[in-house]
Amino acid sequence: MSYLRKSQPTAIGVEIGTSSIKVVALQPGNPPTLQQAVMTPTPIGSMRDGAVVEPQAVANELKALLSASGITARHAVTAMPNQAAVTRNIMVPRMERKELDDAIRWEAERYIPYPIDEVSMDYDLLDDPKTVPEDGQMEVVIAAVPTEVVMRHIETLRLAGLEPTVVDLKSFAALRALLPGAGSEGNVKDAEVVLVLEIGASSSVIGLVRGNRLLMSRNVNVSADSFTIAIQQSFGDLDFGTAESVKTGYVVPSGMGAVAEGGDLRFSPTRVSEALRPVLIEMITEVRRSLEFYRVQSGDLVIDRVILAGGGAHLSGLAPAVGEALGLPVEVASPWANVQGNPTGSAAEHGPEFTVPLGLAMRGVNYG
Repeated sequence: MSYLRKSQPTAIGVEIGTSSIKVVALQPGNPPTLQQAVMTPTPIGSMRDGAVVEPQAVANELKALLSASGITARHAVTAMPNQAAVTRNIMVPRMERKELDDAIRWEAERYIPYPIDEVSMDYDLLDDPKTVPEDGQMEVVIAAVPTEVVMRHIETLRLAGLEPTVVDLKSFAALRALLPGAGSEGNVKDAEVVLVLEIGASSSVIGLVRGNRLLMSRNVNVSADSFTIAIQQSFGDLDFGTAESVKTGYVVPSGMGAVAEGGDLRFSPTRVSEALRPVLIEMITEVRRSLEFYRVQSGDLVIDRVILAGGGAHLSGLAPAVGEALGLPVEVASPWANVQGNPTGSAAEHGPEFTVPLGLAMRGVNYG
């Protein structure tokens, strides 16, 4: 949010998620160098709808993680949960930026489902006013989060001994890690169009980017946990942890036909496939619905490729299944491609999960 946007020393990226707390530290440079990437489980019951509800419990875990990893930085770039964030691309009459500062709040009120006095809001101008005709329109992306959610998040960091320097959105941080320059000013009409599906534990984000321009960002409720819960419900007597193990032990096949053999023999590959199928169909439906909405609002476009990110991207065989359904090339995120140094330990094993905190850390790097 804008009131936290100020010059500060180099900051670490901190993501407080529904299932885990992640921290990434970078050494400034071009490209930056990875110093550390660590994670720990989020305390059970400390989050609701992606937002912190037990600041002290989360702070204790975060503080212990920082101590165990030897991270001494005390400034942090963090992000708000996707479920609480509202983002919209809107068109406004051509005006200078200082005029827009006064006008945007009134414009944004039409698009935000919260009382305007109860949100922390910011915006980014996607067009240079100098390139827009006198009677033309400029595109602006607005973002808003309930102030109560922001303040609890900030309280958590401070209880852990950290000082937040920037509060970002998870969806924007993911795009920054995967597509450096996404969302910045510019109008690259002929640039590559990329669809990013960031599958988190409790929610997912569908992002659409052309070159360095953010075209769309939409939150959806289909998530990594949706697949796990579907297995729980299908088998009836499984706890969440067991269902999670079953999910990670199977492979989503092309077309969601037979599921590869493996894992506990008590579980029928056919039944696992049948349990996962509705969730995959729902996810694909949400992607198609989002793209159709964009096309109705802004015109048709050709998507060049799809990137899967987040913890849910680890589901074996998901990328080719999504690619077949959409008729597009799909790849699993490699957030470390834009930094020097090879991640080790949990970072190496859970690369796509670190997309968001890496994007936050990239924002926090001070290049002087």
